Amino acid sequence: MNYFHLFANGDDARGFILDVEDFYAAFNRFGVCAAATGVAVLSFSIEDSHPHALLYGLESDCVKFKELYETTTLHYIVSNRGSAGGVVFYLELYPIADEDYLRNVAAYTIVQPTKDGKRVMPYDYLWGTGSMYFRPENHIPIWSVKADGSLSQPRRMDSLTVREQKSLLRSKREVPGNWLVCNGFLLPSNYVDISHFEKIYQTHNCFRYYCSAGKKRDAEIVATMADSRGVMLEDLEARKICSETVRSQFGFRDVRTLNTGQRLSLARTLRAGYRISFRQLATLVHLPEPEIRKYLR
Repeated sequence: MNYFHLFANGDDARGFILDVEDFYAAFNRFGVCAAATGVAVLSFSIEDSHPHALLYGLESDCVKFKELYETTTLHYIVSNRGSAGGVVFYLELYPIADEDYLRNVAAYTIVQPTKDGKRVMPYDYLWGTGSMYFRPENHIPIWSVKADGSLSQPRRMDSLTVREQKSLLRSKREVPGNWLVCNGFLLPSNYVDISHFEKIYQTHNCFRYYCSAGKKRDAEIVATMADSRGVMLEDLEARKICSETVRSQFGFRDVRTLNTGQRLSLARTLRAGYRISFRQLATLVHLPEPEIRKYLR
């Protein structure tokens, strides 16, 4: 289906957002990554500990999106705060193959701020795309409204000075000059595929139904995310388990003596037996994480 749920573990990513400037940077970063990879962003929301997003595109491109968002986030944190400050920020990319689960996840990516206790409805949440769907043509984007209730007119990106562009994007990367900005936001209407998102539900009522999904549907997503992340073991323990498994399965002592097929087989054994995360598996078996994900589903 080429749909992917992009998310981070909120417990791991503490410190991802510390102030409103961080929110602006994280928000605009979605546009930067979309422009760089060509991936269709269908929805997203950002909370102080983690983002959620629904992406559509080739898996290889969505992996690039994920990796670019990770690296640009960490670069921003270091350049803005002077150091990473212990922030651990890794994203997971979960492929979606079931239509009902797709509808569930699509809604989940925009209603989480409300379900997590924030006193705001999804269509009023500034740091997500919940206000964009199933709206009338004359709907005024919430990012155009100033704090005092007055409206600002969007400007083209190429009307900004180079310094203004870099300040807004917080990146050396560029976006198309005809993209619009307003009140410090790189407007998501530049790159969010609204019609594609709406086609997932077809009707307003179907969208309303999934947005009001109960605890059972939320629990399904939470369980899937936990399974996708896997477990990060202590490095010494992980290496010991890996070494013992290599010896028992192949009769060798060093993973690097194994060929690619054997390394994938080793990764599959470790994943099945210990639920080790894909990121840690990549380090243990010396293979790229995207390749491991491709063959270990």
